[in-house]
Amino acid sequence: MAKINRKTVIYVIGAALLLVIAYYSRAFHTQVSEPAVKMLLVMIRSVIQITLVIGWCSSVRTRIINRQVRRYLMATGALLAFWLILRTCKWEFIASSGTDLGRYLWYSYYIPIIFVPLMGLFIVDHIGKPEKYITPEWMNYLYIPACLLVSAVFTNDLHQMVFSFPKGFEFCESDYSYHSIYFVIMAWCLLLSFYFVVMLLKKSRVPASRNFQKLPGIILIGAVIFWVLYCMNIAHGDLAAVNCIVIIMLLESAIQSGLIPSNTKYNELFRSSTIRAQIVDREYHPCIVSKAAGPLTVDVMKSAENGPVDFGDTVLHSKMIKGGHVLWLDDIGQINQLIEKLRDTQERLGESNEIIRAEIDIKEKRAGTEEKSRLYDRIAGETAPQLEKADELLELAERNPQNAKSRVARVSVICAYIKRKGNLMLLGEERKTVPSRELEYCIRESLDNLRLAGIITSFETRCEDDVNIDYLVAAFDFYEDVIEKLFEDATAIMIYLDCSESRISIRMQIGCLDTASEDILADIKAAYGTTCYELQDEDITVTLLIEGGDTL
Repeated sequence: MAKINRKTVIYVIGAALLLVIAYYSRAFHTQVSEPAVKMLLVMIRSVIQITLVIGWCSSVRTRIINRQVRRYLMATGALLAFWLILRTCKWEFIASSGTDLGRYLWYSYYIPIIFVPLMGLFIVDHIGKPEKYITPEWMNYLYIPACLLVSAVFTNDLHQMVFSFPKGFEFCESDYSYHSIYFVIMAWCLLLSFYFVVMLLKKSRVPASRNFQKLPGIILIGAVIFWVLYCMNIAHGDLAAVNCIVIIMLLESAIQSGLIPSNTKYNELFRSSTIRAQIVDREYHPCIVSKAAGPLTVDVMKSAENGPVDFGDTVLHSKMIKGGHVLWLDDIGQINQLIEKLRDTQERLGESNEIIRAEIDIKEKRAGTEEKSRLYDRIAGETAPQLEKADELLELAERNPQNAKSRVARVSVICAYIKRKGNLMLLGEERKTVPSRELEYCIRESLDNLRLAGIITSFETRCEDDVNIDYLVAAFDFYEDVIEKLFEDATAIMIYLDCSESRISIRMQIGCLDTASEDILADIKAAYGTTCYELQDEDITVTLLIEGGDTL
C-alpha cells in the first residue's frame, strides 16, 4: 500500500472524530425535549458537517495542481455545502413538514444530486491532460440534460412524474412514491459515477499499489448498496450527510491514491532532487535544501538579489517567493566549453568566409558576363538577317555613291529596328508583360528614319494597357517585314495602331510608285495573329490582328 504521511492520518482521524460527534448530536437531538439543547445539538451537527466540507474545499485549493480540476473539485464542494445548508434549513429552521416551502427545499436537494456527478465527468476528462487543456465545447452541452432534469424536479407539482403524492401535498414527506423521471435521475447519477471511477483507474499512471487505487471503486459500490437499502427502508440515516461524506471520500481517495494528481510530498521530492537549489526564509536561514546544493554564505545569497552571480562554471540565481527566496545554481561548464569551441570555429570560419566571398564575387561577375553574352547572342541571332542586309546596303553605297543617300536611309531604318527589338527582348527577360507604348516608341523611331528617305509618314495610335511581350515583338517584326519588302517603291505610309490588354491591331496603308507584286505581299506573315492585305492601284493596305487566344 502506498505510504500516507502523518499529517494526512491526523486529518483523517480528526475528521472522523468530528463526524462521530455530529452523528451523536443528531442521535441525542431526538431524545431531549429542551428547545435550547435541541437547537444547540442541531447547530453542532450542522456546523461540523458544513465546516468539514468547506475545509476540504480549502485543502483542495492548495493541493490540486491542475487549475481546471481544482475548479471542478471546489464547485463540487460548494454544491455539497449547499446541500447541507438546504437540509438544515428544511428540517430545523425555516420549513415545517408538509408546507410548500419545505417541499421545494426538498426539490432543491436535486441540484447537487444531479450536478455533482457531472462535475466528476469534467474532472476525469482533465486527468492526464496538459495544464492549458480546455474542456471540449461539446461537453458543455451536457449541462442541458442536467438542467432539464432539475427543471423536471421543480415542476413535479404539475406532472408528478418524479414523485407522486397519493394523499396530497400536505403528506408529501410521509407518503410518496417514485416515478419514471426519478429513475432517470438515479441512472444519470450512477452511470456518471461509475464512469468517473472506471476512467480514473484507466487513466492512472502512478506506479503505486493497485489495491490502494481500487479504493474509489470500493467506496462507490458501498454507497450504491447503502442507497438501495435506504430505498427499501432497510437502512436509515441522514441521507444528505451520508451522500456528502461518500462523495468527499470518493474524491479524496482518488487524490490520496494519486489518481487525481496533487502537490503532496513535495518536500521529499525537493530534498531528493539533483538540482542544486534551496529555499531560505527572509533572514536567509535554509528551510529546504536539495541534496545536490552546496553551502552558501548570507552575503553571496543577498548579492544574487540584484542579478545572477557568476562563479565561472556556475551561476547563482535568486527569486523572491512568499516568505523568503529560492536560490539555485546553474552549471554552465559545458556551455563555457562550447563557447570556447565556437570562438575557435568562428575564427576559422572568418578566414573561410573571405575566400568564399571572393569566389562568390567571381562567380557573380562570371554569371553576369555569361548572361549578357547570352542576351547579345540571342539578339544577334534573331536580327542576323537585318544585320546582313545592312552590310550589303553599306557596301552598295560605297560602290555606287549616287544612290548612297537612299541606301543609308534604309540602313538607318534597319538599325532602328535592331536597336528597338533588342530593347524589347531585354524587357522580355525581366517580365512577361510590358506597356503597349513600347511598341508605339519602336514604330515612331522607325518612321523618323523613313522620313529621311523622303517617305511621307502618318501615325495614329491608341496604346493604354500592358501587353504580352511576345505579341509586341511579333507585331514589330510584322511591321519591319512590310517596310523592308515595300521600301523601294513606298512614297507614303499611314499607320494606325490600337493596343489593349488582349488585342493588338495594326493597319498599314502604303502608297507605292508601281503596283506591288502579290507574291511579295503573300510572303508577309506574323508569328501570332492573322494578316491580310488589299491592293487598290498603287495603294496597299496590310492589316495584322493579334488577340489574346492566338497561338503560333
